[in-house]
Amino acid sequence: MNGGFETTGTVKSVQIEYDAEKQWGTYNPTFDMFLTIEYNDGQDWDKTLTIHGNVKKDLPITDPKSWGAGFKVRTFFEAALNKKNLLMNDDYTLPESWLDDVVGKQFMVCSYKTNKMKKTGKNFWNTYQIVAPAGSPAGTLKNKVIKDVQDGWIKDAAEDDSSPSFTASSTPPPTVTPTNVDTSFDI
Repeated sequence: MNGGFETTGTVKSVQIEYDAEKQWGTYNPTFDMFLTIEYNDGQDWDKTLTIHGNVKKDLPITDPKSWGAGFKVRTFFEAALNKKNLLMNDDYTLPESWLDDVVGKQFMVCSYKTNKMKKTGKNFWNTYQIVAPAGSPAGTLKNKVIKDVQDGWIKDAAEDDSSPSFTASSTPPPTVTPTNVDTSFDI
């Protein structure tokens, strides 16, 4: 897998839902935070990214672990607002100002090919829920996607025939040395 396709998006709008129940097939999970981001990455159409997670309400908001699986929500705001160590409100909600301040800001996002197929025979693509600041080094999110696949956090990523397998060893391929090559001349 090559880790997907990274691009920079500009936030058009953002909406937060609290204690949101969402249906995925027969499963109806409830999330403490469900963030919907409309963004544009230079295409003729806008895209939607959803980021969700549950927070640890048994921890004080000053404890970074209080974000729990909602750390992805925090990561989005930190990346788009170019700030670190953001804290929730005392009631484990987001400051309203973040929702306004983030509009027009940029962030890096990564999409990866899934193992689910369309009727056309082409793969569906998913957008990775973890983002990075705009201007992050190329490969930042691709490497995270590959690591999350290897660690079992992403289970629906497709393996590309043209790239190393997720389970392949990290040993480089053997070096091929040409034979019958005249190396007696200088270039």
